[in-house]
Amino acid sequence: MEGYRVAEVCPNGHVSTASADQSPELREKFCSKCGEATTIACSSCSTAIRGSFYIEGVHSSSSEYEPPAFCYNCGKAFPWSERRIAGAVELMEVGADLSPGELQQFRSDLTEASKDTPKTQVASLRIRKVLLKVGASVADGVRTIIVDVLSEAAKKMALGK
Repeated sequence: MEGYRVAEVCPNGHVSTASADQSPELREKFCSKCGEATTIACSSCSTAIRGSFYIEGVHSSSSEYEPPAFCYNCGKAFPWSERRIAGAVELMEVGADLSPGELQQFRSDLTEASKDTPKTQVASLRIRKVLLKVGASVADGVRTIIVDVLSEAAKKMALGK
């Protein structure tokens, strides 16, 4: 028997457990890192959040588990993905001298770069250009926020990872 466990995550992406169904004693009503209410299901379609993958008889560690950016059932972005994008845009708004149009394009590019689509490369290139344009402290802060939301292809191009 194999399949996904159910994860419990707060809106900021802090994982209390990647196997809430198997280990209910690890569940937290409120996140121990930020105090926000935790959830085990998509707010849009109520489908369980995929946790760690298990195979019966094989020990697996959930310590490297990262919550998914999108619900596999309805495609909606999870709150932690939306909050990271919003946080990065707000940091750019406060710390960089970008026009409203540039900020809107940056938000759109972050959203596109969080997916793995044909537009990911173009969005990643624009993100990289904007990060080179702003000051080092703002760029470093934005990188820290968005590293977990970008697709692997976008990380390589936009952040050089």
